[in-house]
This record gives sequence, C-alpha cells and structure tokens, in this order.
Amino acid sequence: MNILIVGSGAKEYTLAKLFSNYDNVNIVFVAPGNDAIGEFANCIDIKANNTDELLEFAKANEIDLTIASSEQAIMYEIAEKFNDAGLLIFSPTATASRICTSKSTGKKFMYKTKIQTPKFGIFDRENMAIDYARRSKYPLLLKTDNHLPGENTIICSSFKEAKRKIEDSFANFNKKIVLEDFVEGQEFSYYIITDGYNAMPIMSVVPYKYNLNGNGGLITSGIGAYAPFYMLDTELESRIFKEIVYPALDSLAKNKTNYVGVLGIDIIIDKNKELNVLEFNSFFQEPDAQCILELLDCNFLNLMKAAIAGSLADDYAEIPTKSGYAASVVLVSGNYPANLKSGSVIYGLEEAGAEDVEISHFKTRKNVYSEYETLGGRAIAVTSSASTLGRAVDKVYEAIELINFDGMKYRTDIGKRLPAGIL
Repeated sequence: MNILIVGSGAKEYTLAKLFSNYDNVNIVFVAPGNDAIGEFANCIDIKANNTDELLEFAKANEIDLTIASSEQAIMYEIAEKFNDAGLLIFSPTATASRICTSKSTGKKFMYKTKIQTPKFGIFDRENMAIDYARRSKYPLLLKTDNHLPGENTIICSSFKEAKRKIEDSFANFNKKIVLEDFVEGQEFSYYIITDGYNAMPIMSVVPYKYNLNGNGGLITSGIGAYAPFYMLDTELESRIFKEIVYPALDSLAKNKTNYVGVLGIDIIIDKNKELNVLEFNSFFQEPDAQCILELLDCNFLNLMKAAIAGSLADDYAEIPTKSGYAASVVLVSGNYPANLKSGSVIYGLEEAGAEDVEISHFKTRKNVYSEYETLGGRAIAVTSSASTLGRAVDKVYEAIELINFDGMKYRTDIGKRLPAGIL
C-alpha cells in the first residue's frame, strides 16, 4: 500500500515510523511532515488545510489510504473531498467532527443528547460573558471555541481574573468563548474507533496538561501521559459506552452525520463517581498517541480499513493490545505554552533512543550541521513501555537524562502521582 498521512507533529512522526515497518506498506508520504519524519518517510510540501492539493497528490501518486490526523485537514473537508473522488480515507467528515473541533458545538451536542458535562455558558459578546462570570462559582474555566496555539483553557480563580481574561480573549479576536464550571476529580481520556454505527474501545490514557509539577502553572495541550488508566474496569467501560459513546454515535447517525474514525473523549470522574465529559477529540491527542501506539498489538492500517468498510464488528472481536503500561514525557523549549525558545541544538537523541525508548519529534528542524534544533513549544516526546507503570516511567526518565538543550523543561512527576482535576 501507498500511504498518505496528513499532519506535521509528533503523532504523525509516530504513525509514519510505525507504518514504514509494516510488511503491507510500500511507501509512506506525510504532508507536510517535519525534518525528523523525513528520515524514514517522504515529506510533501503541502499544508494540511490545502485539501484540494492533497487530493490531487493522492490521485497522482496512487495513494491507497490517506489518514487525516490533522484537525486542520478535517475541518477543511478532506474526508468529503476524498470520499467524493472515490479515494479511501480514514477521517471523520468536517460536519461530524464539529463536536470535536468546536467546543461550543460539542457542549450543545452533549446537552441535547443528555451526555453529562460540567455546567457551561457560550458567549459571542464580551458583556454577556462578564455578566455570567459575575454570577459564577470559582474556580471557573475559560475556553477558546477552537484549538489554537498556546493556551486554550484558562483557570480563573476570581471574578476579577475572569473579567480580565474574558476581555483579553475578545481583544485577541476570539469570536466565541465557553465558560465552564470547574469539576474536581480524576481526568482520563478514552479512545474508540468507529465505522459510524459500531464502536470498539482502543485504549484509555491519563493525560497531564498543567505545565508544572503538582498540576501547577498553565494548562497546555498535553505535557505527558501514561496508559492505560489504572481505574478502568469492565463496569466503568460499560458505563462509558452506555452513557457517552452510544448516545453520541446514535445522535450523529440519526442526523445523517455518521462519525467514521477515532473519537477521543476527555472525562472527569467526580467524587460522586459521575462521568463528566469535558470535550471530544477527532484523533489521538499528544502525547496520548505515543502511549497508545506503543501498546497496540495489531496492524493499525488494517483496523482503519475495517472501520472505513463498516466491517469492524465482523473483523475484530476486540482490538489486541500488549500487556503492561506505556508512559510518555514531553520536553519543551522555553516556558510552554508561553515565552517559547527556538534555535537550541538538541543533544543526546541517538543515545536516548536506544533500548525500548521511542523519541517522537513535535517541532524541530535540522540545521546546516544536520543537528536537530528546537522551534519553540513542545520539542520531543520520550516514550517507553514495561510490565509495570513504575518501570515504564523509570525508563523514560533515564532516557531523558541523556538529552539536553538550552531552555529544556519537563515535568518530573508523570506517572509518579495520581493526578486529579484538570491535568
């Protein structure tokens, strides 16, 4: 098979490296990819949102399967265009994925389908948002409607802070924001694969999103993770499907917007054991992807093809996974998600990437000396697996000790404590 992956981050790096080792794969293209991906795949200079050009490339290069892991590509209707052209693509449509790409749409969808979610308000006018914040309990969350570079979720501890953040948000041309009650509890992410009607669990992940140890500092898009979630059992998994997955998929299908692809669900279990859905995601998030792909024990391309063909239930009784745990820690450059630092040479990658440790590149580039440099923000993810969570974590941090670059920062408590609240 000739494979096209659309995206440029660490999950695309991990996917491309995985697929390049499959016996049934001839060549892997990644658009636009990054310098590190170019070591084992063919990077194509086409942006993820240029879906018309991606379609022409797929036609010209006899692509057998396209995987849209980029949210930008999904939003720009890559699935619709490839489906209309009769080309095989693993991706939800832009319409179906609106519950993922727009937080306000996702919140309204949960409310209508009676999927439990924290109390919220959606605002496109600053004065209305401030009035809502004045009457709210604290802490209060402020979320941008779309995923943007930098902070997408801000915790406000007082009305004074909320008012200032709301004003800043609208001043930065955010046309719509979501204000949401803060729910204390244990957060985890749950991923399924679906053909639009049937759904199968892939894996659960515990994400860490605060940029400082002990869940301090700013909320990021993901700074570390481990899998699977230690509390997940048959009863909890059954509740997730009954209370969240089936209502969501049934509602989408009823509206003729069947969701085909990977669906991620961010959940908090509160003190009353209630499942509170924070949001949906249209593919594996970072670094959840690294943990999941480390533990999958099947040909992921064949699984995707079964979902596209609508034969998941016929082809798979369950999705095979390896026993044990995987852990991933993200090394960032500067004070991510703010005050980013670029141009620092990364040392020790070759030494750290040996013996069951995977290095995945987010934003790096090769300089004229063929050394990898940082480009600001999340630089690389270091991932490993073992029979126990403790050993998986130890292996990751042992590898990190071999890596160094100016401005390098990372959390040192991934998998070493039970995170609570929004991680």
